[in-house]
Amino acid sequence: MDEPIDLTRLERSGPPDDLWPAIADELDRRGKRRLVRRLSALAAAISVIVLASVFVGLPAPPAGVQQAATGSSKVTLAQLQATSAWLEARLSDQRRSVVDGTELESLLWLEAELAWLDEQLAHAPTDPELWRQRIELLAELNQRYADGGWRHDMLLARI
Repeated sequence: MDEPIDLTRLERSGPPDDLWPAIADELDRRGKRRLVRRLSALAAAISVIVLASVFVGLPAPPAGVQQAATGSSKVTLAQLQATSAWLEARLSDQRRSVVDGTELESLLWLEAELAWLDEQLAHAPTDPELWRQRIELLAELNQRYADGGWRHDMLLARI
């Protein structure tokens, strides 16, 4: 036991030859994944900014929109038509957005109902009750499209 340990007789060993290339490959893969995540987050942020600018840039509702939407009896036919036109302009912007697949069937039914209502209005363009129904339907469609777009943006943000 008194004999000292001679460490010079030990074999020299180092890392395996393929260790550093493997580490470099792993770092490259992580960098690419990080880049994809950052680009996805950037795309989600840009889509939120674009949607926010679209909503901020919407024209103000015409006078009497609140009355027309609540069904007040003092609303004129011109106010009903102006409200309908304003809601339809909002809807045309909403239709360009991506829609959640679970909402698609109900949106198609509402769109078909709107087409049927427009056909009825073509035969009776001065019927205020048909215009009120159209306003309610357009408001419902706008809400459904807006809800679906919000869900899609949230899904993108989670990536």
